Amino acid sequence: MKAEAAKAAHDAIIKAGINFVACLPDSAFQELYLPLSDDPRLTYRQVASENDGVGICMGAWLGGLKPALLVENTGFTLGTYALLRGPIAFGIPVILLISHRGELGDERWFSVPFGWGTKPLLDSMRITHRSVEKTEDVQEAILSAAKSMNSLQAPVAVLFAGALLF
Repeated sequence: MKAEAAKAAHDAIIKAGINFVACLPDSAFQELYLPLSDDPRLTYRQVASENDGVGICMGAWLGGLKPALLVENTGFTLGTYALLRGPIAFGIPVILLISHRGELGDERWFSVPFGWGTKPLLDSMRITHRSVEKTEDVQEAILSAAKSMNSLQAPVAVLFAGALLF
């Protein structure tokens, strides 16, 4: 993620009242998760798997926190079972901040199938989502996702794509 976009995302996370972030580190989000891990205004937890992240975010919500999960879209696909069995089934809000690999401009050929499948998978799970490709749109997308997460009482997603990543 480009530094300016990461800064905009970090500021929006704080402004939205997100006070718990779980992350399975990946290279696309390094510029975001490193500063988040040092921010005393929120609790940051590094997780070993996407499913763990979903469960930990559920616990954070039940404990009164407002959670976000940072994950690459390949990891999102791995976490679908946990999302369906947990937050979707029980109405637990969480913001999924997803690096959308496999989009146009991504030179990692092995990410392309995940690029094709991410949005249809979100749609099939009825997870409201928005794709963001410009730094100036990052803050509004995260703030809107936080509002929707609360009103829907369900997971929502912001996908970071295109020029924000490559």
